[in-house]
Amino acid sequence: MRNKKLLWFIGILFALIVVIYFLLDWRYGLMYEPKKKTTVEKTEGVQISTDFNTNTFSSKEEAKTLKNLRFCDSTVQWSEDLNKPSCTPNFFRVFTLKKGLDLSQGCMVLMKAGVNHFPVRRFVVYEREGTQMVQANGFIGYPIEFRPQAKTYDDVVIRFFERYEGQKYFYNCLFTWKQNRYQYVCCEQINDANIKPEKQKQVSAEILQILNEKQLVF
Repeated sequence: MRNKKLLWFIGILFALIVVIYFLLDWRYGLMYEPKKKTTVEKTEGVQISTDFNTNTFSSKEEAKTLKNLRFCDSTVQWSEDLNKPSCTPNFFRVFTLKKGLDLSQGCMVLMKAGVNHFPVRRFVVYEREGTQMVQANGFIGYPIEFRPQAKTYDDVVIRFFERYEGQKYFYNCLFTWKQNRYQYVCCEQINDANIKPEKQKQVSAEILQILNEKQLVF
């Protein structure tokens, strides 16, 4: 009798463990992996700060670039007005598009949330074509990491946000330079947790669909 009760208890306990395991699985049917256990080799990257309170410009070229792109009011030396921003580091962060390439030939610009009436941060990429700077990419997100690539443009990891059924989701997605623009490679993390390698292709395709449908990439 006791053996039957013990077996019955063990059976219920096992069933509960199975149920809890599947409940912990996420919206896409994946389980997260801790960063330290990931088996995917990644190039050592450079982490990007998005704190505009500590941002500075390294030269006059950054303000000149912003002026030429008409992102700001160059007649104002310093402003706190988001709707009339000055060409200053409290509103913008400017990156070179490629090592050794002058900002006048290509750049990436991160804009603070609220600048020019836009409620969230934007990240835009420009490259010169002839006499004009042409937008190669636009993202409703922000860069969190650059990954150096030999003799070419660095890869970039961009963080996106969406709200789904009342829940917040953050997607860290990898982009690589190809055919004169940054192109989507995959989604590496959701809410800062790694995606299982066997699920990454499926989940990355679904995330790309979300980015396109919600116009988070343009």
